[in-house]
Amino acid sequence: MVLNFSTTNQPQLENLNLHFLLEHSNQGNIIASVVEFPNIRVEAPTQEQAIEELKKLLSTRFEKTEIIPVEIKLPQAETENPWKKFAGVFQDDADFAEIADNLRAERNVEDED
Repeated sequence: MVLNFSTTNQPQLENLNLHFLLEHSNQGNIIASVVEFPNIRVEAPTQEQAIEELKKLLSTRFEKTEIIPVEIKLPQAETENPWKKFAGVFQDDADFAEIADNLRAERNVEDED
């Protein structure tokens, strides 16, 4: 299917690739629909007729349709460093200060070796 639109700011769409879904009904007919447009469907006695009817229906619908690309910026949740909430929790804790001093002293001894 070839579609041409003449909008000044939008690029022209030459081809639109769609996927047709063909189903066999209990009555022996073919039910054809468009995967991308589920509300568009036809029923015909043969697969060829169903495809042709579906193409005609799409062509008629697209005569009054404009396809334009639209980009929507999604709101981004602020990513906060999860460790930030723990910063300073042991600031005034004498026991933790002593443990931290011991750890630093052990590291310094290991570094000297």
